[in-house]
Amino acid sequence: MVLSEGMRAEASLEQLRLEYHEARATFRKTRDYGKDYRESIASAHALIAALLNQWLNLPEHSGEVSIVCGEIKTVLKDTAGSRFTERYRQEKSFLARALWPLLSEGKPTPRQANFMAQLIKPQKGINFYDLLSRLGQPTEPLGWDVQVTYALALIRSGNDEQAQKRINLLHQKVSINHTHNPKGSLDYGPEAGTGRYRDYVHYLQLCEVLHALRTAVSNDHTSARKHIENARKHREPLSPEAARLVAEIVLRIEEQKN
Repeated sequence: MVLSEGMRAEASLEQLRLEYHEARATFRKTRDYGKDYRESIASAHALIAALLNQWLNLPEHSGEVSIVCGEIKTVLKDTAGSRFTERYRQEKSFLARALWPLLSEGKPTPRQANFMAQLIKPQKGINFYDLLSRLGQPTEPLGWDVQVTYALALIRSGNDEQAQKRINLLHQKVSINHTHNPKGSLDYGPEAGTGRYRDYVHYLQLCEVLHALRTAVSNDHTSARKHIENARKHREPLSPEAARLVAEIVLRIEEQKN
């Protein structure tokens, strides 16, 4: 019997589900925050990534969409736990890393982007830091990776007004922190791999590029070019994340010219 690509993918997904439930059961039994805990988290992340891939490849009006979306939410909730814990913040950071390439390199529909925005929506505690930044005070750089991913999801979903608001709020916070500490940086831990360390300039540049994308989508090419110019002033060469979006923006402008 020759298995189709879809059947292989389903078999692989079932294996990941099995590994996740086994690892989770083992950790709940041993309460070992060493190897067993790491394996339970790693298996959850592998399953979430596979579920996201399956969901994106489903026909938009398929009855399976709601089922897969529900499973993604359940695994995330079980893994992240309480909103007031470090584990929750770490899971949001993982989700930002998982969703960013899907939003920046893929072609999600507005409906898909809206679901991703729901998943990555920043926790309410971030509102307190928004308030402090309005008063000109530096703040803890909490969830900046989550906020840029959320802003990109809003752009992709067509929610321009909310995207602009979110980018402005983050840009203000980063600018204030950078003014007070030009060498400031963030460490997202070993789980983030090559993206573990991010300095403030990285986020200043991304905010400009997100503004450029938002205005390019709205056909405001003059503003888009200005934001790209500002992004390049922060650092050359552009970060990989910024470069990918700038390439898209330039292509959009050229296509709309023709």
